[in-house]
Amino acid sequence: MSDRTCNLCGSTDTRGYHVQSYRELFRCRNCGLVYADPLPTNEEKHETERLAYEGEVLPETAEFFRNCSRDYKPDAVIHGFGAMLEWIETVCEPGRILDVGAGTGVFLHLARERGWEPHGIDICDLSAEKAAHEFSIDVQVGDFMQSDLTPESFDCITMLDVLEHCLDPTAFLARARSLLRPGGVLFVAVPNQRSLLTVLLDRYIWLGGPGADWFLDRLYVSPHLYYFNPRLLAEAIRRAGMETIGVRGGNVYLGRYRLPFWMRTVLALVLQTGSLVGMSARVMVLARNPSSSRARG
Repeated sequence: MSDRTCNLCGSTDTRGYHVQSYRELFRCRNCGLVYADPLPTNEEKHETERLAYEGEVLPETAEFFRNCSRDYKPDAVIHGFGAMLEWIETVCEPGRILDVGAGTGVFLHLARERGWEPHGIDICDLSAEKAAHEFSIDVQVGDFMQSDLTPESFDCITMLDVLEHCLDPTAFLARARSLLRPGGVLFVAVPNQRSLLTVLLDRYIWLGGPGADWFLDRLYVSPHLYYFNPRLLAEAIRRAGMETIGVRGGNVYLGRYRLPFWMRTVLALVLQTGSLVGMSARVMVLARNPSSSRARG
């Protein structure tokens, strides 16, 4: 379904950004949000996520999921999960936590070890099965927007690399707020559209260098529909009626990717430089629901 209205600010003033074989990417001239058009149907979206889990869309995702079992290795991703929980716990004592897009349940397992009561939801039944088998964690299968979760019943909601996948991020964040207790916190992590790596690759793609189409499809993968930067993510959370507590950068763990040595070396240098100049590959926002009764907007 095609609709070039910006999901964040509502503007229809857009410009073409990139053209892929199966879709186009547009950039809102008003707020700067980059997004895909046309958006998939719900059925198409569910199928894409299933294929991504199995590795047919993103091989590195399947490898990541394989490590997220009861015998997981404490790699940079696992250490990153711990750091996220430490940050959350600076403003929220362990309580009921909901991980949206819970995957294999390893993040919720780590949270449970720190005293949290874990709850998860994922649209992929394979993810839920692995969470139950590996960690004895019950992950509800279904659409977060249509779920029967109890309003104001969670102390914390986490979305780790999820918001960029959803069909309607504005409604997604509003739904999260409705499920948080007053004073509850939301943690969101997404790829950073204004990272140094993305900025450099965008320019290379626009110049049409060798392998530009390959880089385009690796940078803008099919499961991702919206592309945020720190300012836009904070603005989306503000529009959902929540208050930003803090914004941090993060990097990609290259160990998840099958890359030639020369490419891994170059990417590692760019990622490190990006972190030093405030253009990290990922952006993380910690926010608070100030009051369930406050008007949204």
